[in-house]
Amino acid sequence: MTIVPFAAAHADGFRSLVVETLREFDFEADPELDTDLVDPGAAYSALWVAVEGDEVVGSVALREVDGGAVELKRMYLRPGARGHGTGKQLLGVALAWARANEKQTVRLDTSERMVAAQKLYEAHGFRRVAGSAPRQGQCRLLYELALD
Repeated sequence: MTIVPFAAAHADGFRSLVVETLREFDFEADPELDTDLVDPGAAYSALWVAVEGDEVVGSVALREVDGGAVELKRMYLRPGARGHGTGKQLLGVALAWARANEKQTVRLDTSERMVAAQKLYEAHGFRRVAGSAPRQGQCRLLYELALD
């Protein structure tokens, strides 16, 4: 497994990963919410994929928001890639980029059902913050990490 910057050749694998992960957690891809699936490379400030051979098995993206903050998006892994440290590696790549680009804060939202993701974020210093980001009737939890 290798983590590489997103390239056009990864587009179909990335889309498949996103759609399948959304379905796993009872969401459906929504053309209004998931506009990044049209052109993933243009939608983010930075986007990486984890690849095993030619298959995209994971992803993580960062999107500029405001005031020196970035939003962590599309932190997804295929079921077979989970539990092997790949999520930790993807998160590390994204946080290193944010620090190198002098971002002050990393924000994210995650499904209340993604318990393993919550544990990963909390282990890396992310703290729950007030607010919500509902999607298709499900509660989404908000997190932030202040970078030093």
